Amino acid sequence: MNRYQQYGLIHKGMKTKLTVELGEFTDEAYRRCLVDLTGKSSCKAMNHVELESVIAHLKEHQYLDGPKPRYQPVKTNNPNRPTDAQWRKLAALCYARGWQGGLKDPALTAFVHRTASVSNVRFLTKVTISEVITGLEKWNAI
Repeated sequence: MNRYQQYGLIHKGMKTKLTVELGEFTDEAYRRCLVDLTGKSSCKAMNHVELESVIAHLKEHQYLDGPKPRYQPVKTNNPNRPTDAQWRKLAALCYARGWQGGLKDPALTAFVHRTASVSNVRFLTKVTISEVITGLEKWNAI
C-alpha cells in the first residue's frame, strides 16, 4: 500500500471515529487526534511505521471496517427463485434510479407491489422479477 492509500484510509477511519465520538468531523479534531496517536499533526510528517500504527489503531477499534455489500444473494435450490444475475440487475437498476437503499429501498418495495402484486421484494420469483426489471428499465429510459 502506498502513502496516498494510507492517507486515504487514515482520513476515512478518522472521519468515522470523530463522527461517532464527537458527533462531527473537524480539521482541528482530526489533527488533535493524530497528535494524540503519533505526536505529529499531519500524515505527511509521519513515516511508514507511524502511518501503519494509526491504521492499526483504527482497525482495532473497528473504525475501518470494510463496506457492507449492497447485495447478498439468497442461496436456495428452489428453481422458481430469481438467479443471482437477476438480483444484481435489479440492484443496479435501483441505484441507477437513485434509490440508495438498494433492494431494501421503500420505493422499490412500492414499485414491486404495483408491478408484480407482491408485498415484498424477497417474495419475487423468476417470472415476477423479470417483470419488475423490465418495468424499471422502461421507467429509467424515460
